[in-house]
Amino acid sequence: MNAHTNDQLVIEALPSLGDISWVTMDRNLISRDMLRNCIVGILNLVAAAVCGIVFLISNTVGLWVLGVVCICIGIVIFLLLISWPRLEFPHRGYALREMDIAQKHGFVTRYLATAPFSRVQHVAVSQGILDRMFSLATLQIYTAGGVSSIKGFRVDNAHAIREHILERVAEINLNRVGELTDEEDQ
Repeated sequence: MNAHTNDQLVIEALPSLGDISWVTMDRNLISRDMLRNCIVGILNLVAAAVCGIVFLISNTVGLWVLGVVCICIGIVIFLLLISWPRLEFPHRGYALREMDIAQKHGFVTRYLATAPFSRVQHVAVSQGILDRMFSLATLQIYTAGGVSSIKGFRVDNAHAIREHILERVAEINLNRVGELTDEEDQ
């Protein structure tokens, strides 16, 4: 039987996620996201323009100003939506490590997560319509704590990483079974 220990750790001695060598996502992700945002932006711009024109054709100065503001807000939102993928792309990445996969993304709000292979229950590769247009895929990693989705892989890379993760999960589970069997034999 193993002796129980609970040694205190020094935070400075822990490995830093800042030391990870991040792999960038495929650059087609920028084009895919720009196209998606352009579609949403155009719908938003049309709604803002219609709203603005309705206010502009009124004879009231207050409504005329509100119409100009609506149109300006629509244009600003459209420009933000179009430029956002380029701003966010340098902050996207993943790292496939021995015991886990880590991902980061976010321009304003930074997101950093790791999915330990010992907790992985299922791994899937998905593609939406725009993903297929740009030969991209999303890797979805299901753990006991939820789902982690990493967007922007080339399709063949996503499938290769999926297979690697499933192999590592199988190895870890076999090792666990071996350890349990060894403990029972003692």
